[in-house]
Amino acid sequence: MARPYAPQAVLRQLPLALIRTFLNQNEIATGPDWDALVEGDTRSLCQAWTDLPPGPREGVEQMLRHVHDMASDAGVRALIAEVLFRGRDVADDLAALDGHHARALWVLINYAPTFHTARQLLAAASPIGRFWNLTTGFDGRPYDASRQALQDLRLAVARLYREQGRGHRCTLDPYERHGRLYLFLYLDDYTQTHVGHNDRGHLVRYPLRPAFEVVYVYDRAEGTLDQFTQGDRRWRHTVRDLFCEHVLHGDPPVAAPGRRSYRLNGLIDRTFPLGADPAAGVHAVTVRKMRVGSVGTPGRRVVLEADPDRAGDVYDMLDAHFPVAQFPRDDLRVSLVTFTVRYRRAGEERERSLTFDVSAPDACNLKSMPDDQREVGERCLRQWGILEDGDGDDPGDGFAGADRAA
Repeated sequence: MARPYAPQAVLRQLPLALIRTFLNQNEIATGPDWDALVEGDTRSLCQAWTDLPPGPREGVEQMLRHVHDMASDAGVRALIAEVLFRGRDVADDLAALDGHHARALWVLINYAPTFHTARQLLAAASPIGRFWNLTTGFDGRPYDASRQALQDLRLAVARLYREQGRGHRCTLDPYERHGRLYLFLYLDDYTQTHVGHNDRGHLVRYPLRPAFEVVYVYDRAEGTLDQFTQGDRRWRHTVRDLFCEHVLHGDPPVAAPGRRSYRLNGLIDRTFPLGADPAAGVHAVTVRKMRVGSVGTPGRRVVLEADPDRAGDVYDMLDAHFPVAQFPRDDLRVSLVTFTVRYRRAGEERERSLTFDVSAPDACNLKSMPDDQREVGERCLRQWGILEDGDGDDPGDGFAGADRAA
């Protein structure tokens, strides 16, 4: 779930020295209004930014958005992990800075390509939304990430989308991290008419051909394939089958009709959006129990059972028993979670409590509960992006361009 973004709020979190370094690095010319700025004067800083010419102003806003995307516990962990993967340890450098926004900007300034890769991987590691779909049951099947295999996949996906009159050009970016294969495909979408102001301030219309995304995330240890594809279920399955054919060199697992899947790995992060829904009568949500294992030792797991009276206690236990420095969160897997939901039925004053278990990839005890409780639990799981119904079709017709913020 995207966090609210406001440029002035982001500027308030950034040290002026880092902003000036970014401007100099990108050769953005500034005037006396920038020279007169002092630390903490957010109003003047925001005014100086809005007074920049259109091109530089948009470049700074893009930076603010990207920095805000990564300004969280999970974002900073992803940045540290990606820089470390490329041979440098910046954990101490970032610890010396105040706030996640400053840490994210520091990495963007010093390791820009690494920063953008970490953004992609973080988005793919937290799949939420109806166009993300999970296939289970691959049973540790090895993948082929050779140049030829990826070239064959790229051409096959492009040919498929040409049936819709798009996909004439396709770029594929592969990444291998911690036993996972990430594939990001960018395909030409339909030509659109863009309306906007040019550098002279004139309103103009001109053709624009944006790109849309198809994303695969294959986890060999878990035997799962996460996939981002817009369209109905039949179209998504066709795109999935191309991955199985060219990268796994086999058929997809045979799943029972209507089988449901549950995504639990995102819950390893305490900032996972388990939001209440007062409009639906849900007032509080607590994680009571979590079963955690490591990618390196899939047969060994630890059950963390929290104090029910302490909010966030399961995450305090996780940090105590699995320190981030020793156990990067990308290396951990969540296989079982117990939730407690407090809710009220329409027209009732009494608050009710519902506790239920969910196990990856496809088990949940809600089905054995009364219909009214099952409906509450399943509605919450769908809202959080944990439950995927195996027999449901998206309303999309397979022809809408993907517009996901990476």
